[in-house]
Amino acid sequence: MSRSVLSFLPWAIALNSFHPSEPLESFADLMGFYRDALPKLRPGNFEKIKSNDPAKAAQIDGLIMALLLVDGLLCARADHQANKPLRLPVNELAEYRVDANHFEQQTVDFAWRRLCERYIRRSRDLLQAAAVLGKPWLSGMTYRLCIARTEQVLREIQVDPAITYAGGRSPKLMDRLTAMTRILWRTLTGRR
Repeated sequence: MSRSVLSFLPWAIALNSFHPSEPLESFADLMGFYRDALPKLRPGNFEKIKSNDPAKAAQIDGLIMALLLVDGLLCARADHQANKPLRLPVNELAEYRVDANHFEQQTVDFAWRRLCERYIRRSRDLLQAAAVLGKPWLSGMTYRLCIARTEQVLREIQVDPAITYAGGRSPKLMDRLTAMTRILWRTLTGRR
């Protein structure tokens, strides 16, 4: 992947790739790991937002969590190749019967598709909860752009789960033009 989906956030972040110190056993462990990373990823004025509008602060955290889930899935193969702990729970990999061979041989089978679908659903649920951030037409535009770009990545993964092994993004020009048009439409109108 040329750049992380975390770059979609409407504010600049100074975070290099990060990994857990040891494999994460459950989804709760993964979310705890991400919750610990939230302070580094929040906007600079987060405390002010939190004191004025706690619901908006929670929606910002949800948006960040959605991007972290997508990023963890897109970085899984690179993390495996670098012998770093994956940001995917061990028990879910076992439940779906996804093993090291999937990452080494870039296997796209029913097990990999089901795992990707689970992460797509989780990310979309978080994006849906954060969609309220994009409501004011002008001030919410950057949030709508972030959500639309992330939705486009999720759509690409849903159509072709093999792109997760490459870190995302199809290289075809027509696919990129179609995606850019869809993103522009959703950002300007707030509609699907």
